[in-house]
Amino acid sequence: MMNFIPQIYSDELLYSALARYKRMCGMVSRRAFLKDVYGESKMLTSIFFPQYLQCLRENLPPYSKVTVNELVWNHTMLPFYTSFLSQERSDSIHGMMVKGCGKSIENLVGFSGGKVKPYNRLRYCPRCYSEDMDEFGESFWRRLHQVPGVLYCPKHGVLLKSTIVPSTEKYADYWCADSDVCNAVVENDTYAERVKELNRTYIQNAMFLMSGDYKKKELHNIVDYYVDRLRERGFASQRGFIYVQDFVDEFLRFYPSDYLSLMQSDVNVTQKANWLRLFVRNNGKNRSPLRHLLVLQFLGVSAEEFFHEQSATGKIMARVNHAPSFDLEQRRKAWLKIIEENPGLNRSQLKEIGKGLHTWIYKHDRDWYDHVTPRVRKRKKRSPVIDWEKRDEECLTLAKQAVESILNREGKPIRVLPATIRQEIGVRRWLDNPKLVRTRRFIQQVTEDINSYRIRKIKWAIDELEREGMSVMVYKVQLRAGFGGNNKELAKLIVRVLDIGHLSP
Repeated sequence: MMNFIPQIYSDELLYSALARYKRMCGMVSRRAFLKDVYGESKMLTSIFFPQYLQCLRENLPPYSKVTVNELVWNHTMLPFYTSFLSQERSDSIHGMMVKGCGKSIENLVGFSGGKVKPYNRLRYCPRCYSEDMDEFGESFWRRLHQVPGVLYCPKHGVLLKSTIVPSTEKYADYWCADSDVCNAVVENDTYAERVKELNRTYIQNAMFLMSGDYKKKELHNIVDYYVDRLRERGFASQRGFIYVQDFVDEFLRFYPSDYLSLMQSDVNVTQKANWLRLFVRNNGKNRSPLRHLLVLQFLGVSAEEFFHEQSATGKIMARVNHAPSFDLEQRRKAWLKIIEENPGLNRSQLKEIGKGLHTWIYKHDRDWYDHVTPRVRKRKKRSPVIDWEKRDEECLTLAKQAVESILNREGKPIRVLPATIRQEIGVRRWLDNPKLVRTRRFIQQVTEDINSYRIRKIKWAIDELEREGMSVMVYKVQLRAGFGGNNKELAKLIVRVLDIGHLSP
């Protein structure tokens, strides 16, 4: 059981609070940390969608008043990514986070199949970081800064910055928002004023979604709402049939192309099934909350207005009974003739040849259609056999280059660990494959223990103080190295390093 829990700041990711707890406890082992927090030592961990929150709540100190619902709705990314899902599906994902499901929730909210991807590195605002350090003596990871499409900090209006901390790994380590990965340097803003203006409105709508204070809508209600608004703007007929080309053209006039690129929502006008054309159709395609907000902003509707408006008309269908031009047998003969004259073609190709006929038979005579229409499946090409010895040699070279880059990097040292080596290369956990024998052996050999890393940071801090012409004193070295000023064991280690004259450990 946890003996204490640090204060969880407003809009702080639960991951961030747990990372600060891990640092306060001085835990090095990830397995021991998970056992302390969840009661389990081996499990999936997620930055955006943590699971087994009921177990975590039961492990909190008895005096803690934090509830599971508070953790889910105020300290994870669930409110944003489920905002346009049905209540039933949202409740299902909520339940998986509370009880745990043993599989990645990210795939359930559209990370894998969607074209709009989350940022793969945690992000922060330099000014928020500076203010946090002045007020709290530490900083933290904010949820809003991780929302896709949020380019600026809403409080300070400066560009958000990416770190080296990965955000989408299944077995994520716990990184604090400290000086190892963050700084207070504000980047130059080169975006046009129109981009800033559009993104400010987007951020306000995203903030409303993160509040979770609204009633969910079913997909058909959402599409009906869009049809109503398009009808009001003259982009749909009175019956609700959308003038798609006019809609797309006006959308592209409203949003600059470079802004759509930043928002991962380029519209390919030469593509018949681009995302915008499909977006306002009642189909089961995955829709990102980001693109919902883009469409709403184009329609001049805020997210709050959208969710508070519950009535929608949508398309008005007219029922017309048409007398069939041909009888069933004639249609069957015509379809069999198409099959006979085009041997070897698959169903999609046959459909292109007899479009109207195919549609009618498929709808009204489905069993017969399935019986007579051939299925032609192309055999999948076999994946080439991997030369693991060659792959091992290539990965070993990359790992050596990564270690050299980490050790020679300017600024505060970064600990040489399997995770930092992977991040430097830009790969995920497949680098741990048992068949990469030499690469794994090298990584094990160069991995720094905590004492060696501390000594390297101490030496760096001493060199920095000497370079700046400052007196080298124990407490100054502690502060420059980022250890704080109250750790007596580290103070003894600094004295020992100073006594041996910067010799290697």
